[in-house]
Amino acid sequence: MEPTLSLVIPFCDVELYLPACLESIAGQTLVDFEAVLVDDGSVDGSGEIAEEYAGRDGRFHVVHQANRGPGAARNFGLRKARGQYLGFVDADDVVARDAFERLVDSLRETDSDLACGGVERFNSTSRWASPLHADIFEEPRKRTHITRHRALLGDRTVWNKVYRRSFWRQHGFLYPEHPYEDGLVSVSAHVLAESVDVITGPVYFWRQRDAGPLSITQRELDLRNIDGRIRQIQAISEFLAARDAGLRDAYDRAALEHDVIILLMAAPRLEAPCRDEVLDFAREFAGRVSEDVLRRLSEENLKFYCLLLERRTGDLFCHLEDRRQDALL
Repeated sequence: MEPTLSLVIPFCDVELYLPACLESIAGQTLVDFEAVLVDDGSVDGSGEIAEEYAGRDGRFHVVHQANRGPGAARNFGLRKARGQYLGFVDADDVVARDAFERLVDSLRETDSDLACGGVERFNSTSRWASPLHADIFEEPRKRTHITRHRALLGDRTVWNKVYRRSFWRQHGFLYPEHPYEDGLVSVSAHVLAESVDVITGPVYFWRQRDAGPLSITQRELDLRNIDGRIRQIQAISEFLAARDAGLRDAYDRAALEHDVIILLMAAPRLEAPCRDEVLDFAREFAGRVSEDVLRRLSEENLKFYCLLLERRTGDLFCHLEDRRQDALL
């Protein structure tokens, strides 16, 4: 029989964190699920940990592929999924014990296409609210939509959600195979959904690694990651421009307050060719948005973009030195 929920969990070289992730899934109050663990070419002990776990709990299944990144791994896992609902988990993170029960119960009640919940960040010593998800999950909203609750434009992560599988298949969502692959899928789903449920309180705990290999979001100087972030910004803005100019403007503002700032903060530490590409992209993006979008930026960020557009690069880099990276992530 098909399970209620299919969870797709890609992993690669996360042996330090995978056990905690799998324990949080095994302990869910919603017990009728399958977890498809996609080994994306691990060379540490992650594959053995996953196989051992699957041997103890029949709800867990392991599949293997050569390393191609999380987008390809999620697409591979999706082909194995059989559940009525779909969810995703990153293998270094932890899920709240009642997360999937709350999200699935909401979809059963409302017939919405997806349900999403709040996110907290954590490391080995502390927990804090995710800045990326600020002001989205302050109050419950049933059968809402991104056109009515535009704060959902900030909800660009795939793993704090449950999707109705029929909705996913109807639109044929696939993950791009580059870093920051989840943003376009998440925004597209919000736009194409008939309705969306917003759940209060954290359902997902997003790890900031302080041991082992850094996560993708922590490798802000990796050239593939920089390219992936740029491609994500462009793809989401273009997708929205073809559907809703108001949403496009709202997203462009959110990107200028967050993703483009992250790129600019990395720029002073990059070698010349890549540094110039980042500055050219940010200048072009900021230069084409509407005057209204620029006027509504925070005072600090507007100062950055004025310096950028005036090509006062030295002054821009001096001001960026005082900006804290972790305030954005």
